[in-house]
Amino acid sequence: MKTNFTTFPHKNLKFLALAFFALLLVNCSKNDDDDGPVSYDFKEFENLSELPDVADPDPEFAEPDLGTINDSEATKAMITDFQDGSGDLSETTKNNLTTVGNFADGLNTDVQDEAAALDAAKIEEILNSAELTGDYAALAAELETLPAEVAALFPSIAFSADYNKAQNKSGVVINDLMTDLMSQSGTGPCFEMAKAAYDKAMEAPIAKRDAQVVTFTTNLNFRLSAVDTRYDDRLDLLSALTATIAKQIGVNTNAILDYAALADEDRKEQLRTFALLYVVKSSSVIKTFEEEATNLIEDRKAEETQKVETIKEDKTALAESNFAAVKAEADALLTAAYNKCHNQGSGS
Repeated sequence: MKTNFTTFPHKNLKFLALAFFALLLVNCSKNDDDDGPVSYDFKEFENLSELPDVADPDPEFAEPDLGTINDSEATKAMITDFQDGSGDLSETTKNNLTTVGNFADGLNTDVQDEAAALDAAKIEEILNSAELTGDYAALAAELETLPAEVAALFPSIAFSADYNKAQNKSGVVINDLMTDLMSQSGTGPCFEMAKAAYDKAMEAPIAKRDAQVVTFTTNLNFRLSAVDTRYDDRLDLLSALTATIAKQIGVNTNAILDYAALADEDRKEQLRTFALLYVVKSSSVIKTFEEEATNLIEDRKAEETQKVETIKEDKTALAESNFAAVKAEADALLTAAYNKCHNQGSGS
């Protein structure tokens, strides 16, 4: 038996091949579309460390102890003798007056005329003068060095421990950690998105660092103003203190003169000489005290100024150091992000 086969037309086979190839193209295109555009994820920047707070409490300052001027206990006892109304002097007072008289006899400065002319107006002039002149100045110079028994009859300065306090004026050094960005940037959207994520993450640390520095500067200006106010207040206190002491010296000197007016001629001359020496020496003591106390006040102002300026410098350095640490962390993340971009290709 002869078998017959149906022959498939050649042109139909060619058509089927073309249709199958077209179907493959459609499927490939659909797969590509399903994948969508390439995206770059840099969420690691969301975990960037927060810039730490930097506390800046106001420093505390102790008021300097200016000390004072102590009047002579021996002289106070003498004045009590003068004012008790009996007209009699104790043996101690008589001996003290004799000691002063003997000392005055050995002076190079002629004090007799000045002692005889001493009155309330002269006493006030001596105590209020910025600088002694003439015989007063010569007498003050001779009274700089006194034997102990004579020195005991005049006021003396009681310096406080603050005058000899050693001051540490060295600033505190804080290391400033700065890390430069190691840029490995390329071109293309991946690198651009990595840098954008970095810049966005650094906005908060930059703003906080800048705000901290502004606060430190504001605090410094406020504290410098407070330093000036304390300085002025201390000078006013010193002025009031020396005025009070000078007033008491004047009262004492006038009391000596009042008693001299009632004494016999020999004792009168001795008392007036003592009154002159007492007020001139007291004037020198007050001026010395005022100069030393003013120096102490000025030293304190310099120390406090340096302290508040150092605080500002240290706080600023700490804020910058903290910022540098956060930036270094962000820089490392950016470097890693750039490496990721390189590993993906050109990033375009």
